[in-house]
Amino acid sequence: MRLSISVFLCLGLMGNLGQMAFAASKAEFPLREKYPSVPTISHDKLYRQLDSTVLIDVRSKFEFDTLHIQNAVNISISNAGFITRLMRIRERDLSPIVFYCNGITCAKSYKACDKAVKFGIKDVSTFDLGIFGWTKAYPDAAVLLGESPVPLDKLIDEKQHQAHILSPADFVGAIGKNAMVIDIREHFQRDVIILTKVTRVASSDKILGLINKAKKEGMTLLIYDAVGKQTRWLQYLLEKEGVKDYFFMAGGLKGYLKASLGPSEYD
Repeated sequence: MRLSISVFLCLGLMGNLGQMAFAASKAEFPLREKYPSVPTISHDKLYRQLDSTVLIDVRSKFEFDTLHIQNAVNISISNAGFITRLMRIRERDLSPIVFYCNGITCAKSYKACDKAVKFGIKDVSTFDLGIFGWTKAYPDAAVLLGESPVPLDKLIDEKQHQAHILSPADFVGAIGKNAMVIDIREHFQRDVIILTKVTRVASSDKILGLINKAKKEGMTLLIYDAVGKQTRWLQYLLEKEGVKDYFFMAGGLKGYLKASLGPSEYD
């Protein structure tokens, strides 16, 4: 009887631990519940098998050029030839394919994996901890603006990023003679145009010329994107170029429209 009770208690404890682990996984990786069929891989397992894995970075080229995992291949999921390129890789290499993007709230790697499976590409998974988690764990296997190992003190934290964020109202209020306003959205994101009389257009990978012009003329850079995510990557280039007087619009175009029209009208 005592043995039975002990076994029962042990099983109950294991069940509780399992539930706790599942709850922790949901909290730490909120998108796993949304993509339950997408297999994932941990950072330590990926590190152990890095040399025998085809690692696909599914973000934009600019994000990839800024910070990526060593030996990764950049195939943006927004590229029309995404599946075609994957199939070509699979034809010549039967190694496991692992997709990654920015982090635990970025769905691009899940979508890439799901899309690959639907097109019959096997042995695929997603590394959903993302590039920042990877770099902090394995700076020796990451590349920041061409530099590896990555000096962790060069990673821009949220506090540093927020120090250069202005509300839409303050952003507009800062526009003046000594300011250069730049829209860094990609061409396919420019369905809505704002601040037409003052804005210069340059996608994030073609902005260096304007940065140098602003530096030379001592101008403040006021930069906005689609939803406030691209500017995070641009900040690395600005810091590398020694630019200090720059600000981003909170929420990008989306934040501007919400502030102008109100959340209910915009949504």
